[in-house]
Amino acid sequence: MKTIPADLPLNDPAFYASEPFDIYRELRDSAPLYWCAAGDFWALSLYEDVLAVSTDPKTFCNGRGMTMRGGELEFVQGGEVLITMDAPEHTFQRKLVNRYFSNQAISRLEPHLRDITRALLDEVQVGRSIDFVDEVAARLPSVVIAELLGVRVEDREKFVAWSNAAVGIADPEYSHLQETAMLEQYEYFEQILADRLREPEDDLLTKLVQAESENEQFTHRDLLSLCFLLLAAGNETTRNLMSHSVRALASNPEEAEELRKTRDFRRAVEELMRWVSPVIHMARTVTHSTKLRGQHLRAGDQVVLLYGSANHDERVFGDDAEDLDLDRDPNPHLGFGFGVHFCLGASLARLETRVLLEEMLDRFSGWRVDGDVERLCSTMILGIKHLPLVLET
Repeated sequence: MKTIPADLPLNDPAFYASEPFDIYRELRDSAPLYWCAAGDFWALSLYEDVLAVSTDPKTFCNGRGMTMRGGELEFVQGGEVLITMDAPEHTFQRKLVNRYFSNQAISRLEPHLRDITRALLDEVQVGRSIDFVDEVAARLPSVVIAELLGVRVEDREKFVAWSNAAVGIADPEYSHLQETAMLEQYEYFEQILADRLREPEDDLLTKLVQAESENEQFTHRDLLSLCFLLLAAGNETTRNLMSHSVRALASNPEEAEELRKTRDFRRAVEELMRWVSPVIHMARTVTHSTKLRGQHLRAGDQVVLLYGSANHDERVFGDDAEDLDLDRDPNPHLGFGFGVHFCLGASLARLETRVLLEEMLDRFSGWRVDGDVERLCSTMILGIKHLPLVLET
């Protein structure tokens, strides 16, 4: 058993820009409750611990911040947006938007989403190297979330840039976008929301504008923050699940061919979500003195849930947990979180990824990576910035 260094840079975005899974395995085996001194937090790597914390919001709360201390997103304070809130504020805001992201509501989108996907793939050059992220993976979720919100689809390029800025604070390619992106988003949504106040429509933004006027506890700041969150969250997880999935199938052509035959895309998406785990972490704060793995935790301590490690835990997923197995069943992964903060857009992410893979495997004989894959420098998203890909007829 290896000795884990006392100074693992778990709060350093560069740590996750390469494959962190070997370190995750060492943490699970040797230090499942690891003290990251640089970030002043406890890191949890075992599935059972991540699940236990996720299902105990009274002991481990979101309302004091959901990003790791010492990371580039530490400025995201508790109580500011939906995912950093505790009940009752969290419950109230989640109910406002829940019906727009329910399984039933999302399933009704499939025919239109398939048309959008086909139109995007029609524009892609076959047999020549493309940047799959720029041309497909970043564009598809931005179009869909624009339509869900009820804003102009032609503004999708702005959404992609704002999403890059939101998660790319530590990445040299995107870090300069932060200041202007916040101002642009503020001005954009202020105008759109004012339009909805004057002329209501049957869309999510109108629902939120009406909620502001009808509920004192839902302020204008809450309204804007929720808009920003839906835009970023509606893009990033799905975009990177798609990018990693397409790359994974390029590296595992036998899995791709088997999927082409079985057509069991729903199960495949669950395994890809487990194997990829695009959300690196969420954090919780200890609300009262407690113990975890025999370690005394004090009120105010922070615990960081490493989803990628939990989803590769051999104790739950077997000796082949590191392998991509599109037939894996059961597959109780935590890729969308768990408990009261389970990902609001999980059904949408699943549908978008499933439809994309169905359409690509029906249209192309295969695809291959054609150059270096550029990864995002982030402690929050295990992202791919650029994926050079050749699609084959």
